[in-house]
Amino acid sequence: MVFALDMFISLVASLFAVLLIRFVSDPFGPLNRFIGLWLLLSALASALAFWLTSTYKIIIRHSSYKSIGKIIAAVICKEAALAIAVLLGSIKYYSLTIEWLVLLMDALLSFVFLLLLRLIVVVIFDMARNTVGQEVRRIGVLIYGVGDNSVAMASRLELSDNYRVEGFLTSRTDCRDTVILSKPVFVYNEIEDVKQIKEKADFQCLIFTADDPEDRKANLIACCMDQGIHILSSQAIDNPDLTTFSHNLASEAAAGSEYIEDGMTTFERTVKRAIDCVLAFFLLILVSPLFLICWIAVKVEDGGPAIYKQERIGRFGRPFKILKFRSMKVDAESAGPALFAGDNDARLTKVGRFLRAHHLDELPQLWNVFMGDMAFVGPRPERKFYIDQISKVDPRYFYLYQIRPGVTSYATLRNGYTDSMEKMLTRLEYDLYYLKHRSWWFDIRILGMTFLSIVFGKKF
Repeated sequence: MVFALDMFISLVASLFAVLLIRFVSDPFGPLNRFIGLWLLLSALASALAFWLTSTYKIIIRHSSYKSIGKIIAAVICKEAALAIAVLLGSIKYYSLTIEWLVLLMDALLSFVFLLLLRLIVVVIFDMARNTVGQEVRRIGVLIYGVGDNSVAMASRLELSDNYRVEGFLTSRTDCRDTVILSKPVFVYNEIEDVKQIKEKADFQCLIFTADDPEDRKANLIACCMDQGIHILSSQAIDNPDLTTFSHNLASEAAAGSEYIEDGMTTFERTVKRAIDCVLAFFLLILVSPLFLICWIAVKVEDGGPAIYKQERIGRFGRPFKILKFRSMKVDAESAGPALFAGDNDARLTKVGRFLRAHHLDELPQLWNVFMGDMAFVGPRPERKFYIDQISKVDPRYFYLYQIRPGVTSYATLRNGYTDSMEKMLTRLEYDLYYLKHRSWWFDIRILGMTFLSIVFGKKF
């Protein structure tokens, strides 16, 4: 049903694209043949794209963020197929310019329409609390282990309105092809097996029991985090919102403190991500000339790479490569990680000093936002080296893994650049405040304050 609905929306987008270009351009003859041929090829291209990207499988609200990336991939596949048809001359009508304009408009409308469809589905699911929505709200889980405690936990969760047991996970090969409480037992030997199991079982969480007879393997937990799978211990199983979310079970260290929950609802987070994606796309196009100028300036000064990539830790504790225009010498951190020492830092290049002063070195992060590694507003991403140091003093840092890091943040505006551990801990307080109170209006205020700070030359 979802596949059919996606196909319908895709064809509507293609029809609107043809009619819109026809409306804004000079009249170009009868449309019947052109529309028929375009819709036929669009249907074939859409079916291929949705089959390759499996967009129709992303329907539950917990995966609504993933759907954006899959929709983008599906649209790219669809338009690539149509572009090939145009280049091969399968679609010939009036002028090549018209055909390419229709193609571009088709891509834009397909993405917007499919994204709106996903948002509508999420809203409908959330509204239907007593029917379909109740099932959607139940979190799919796997129980780690096959011992008595694990079986007892599964029996308990069968009566829960918050969890849906999909099966058991174990490394015991003698349990292969077995069933416990009508639930399958999934056996893994290598970490790669977990990825395959994730494709077979619809689960978002792995639960460890209190006295699990099997060893908790750090690489298993790390793999789950990499796949976006939450980790829970049985002590906090009554919480339906996964609020004991941990990275390598690190939140146990913060058990003595009050948990800080994301201030945004699922719908608000989905809309925020959609706006970030669309805005980043248009800004990448708008500032592309400035990108080229900065790239040439950095490249010409010393011949080194213009783009600097550095590993940071993002949502779910997953590492990603943050992009910046290189503002320091190529061997700036040859002696190990070091904090930026301000305008007098000897590692800065001449161009880099100018880029930093005007915040132009951050421009490539628009790509990080578009790809979903970052948001426009959120806690600034940090390196694992410093996260480990911060967490030893204040383990609440792991609560920030609930949300995407940002290009700008509330903490940056209030605390400035962090060049000491004391400032890092102060920044953490501001970030946790943002996490708890964040909203669309709060984000708009932060973006506005950031813009004014840049215009008036404030350094942070």
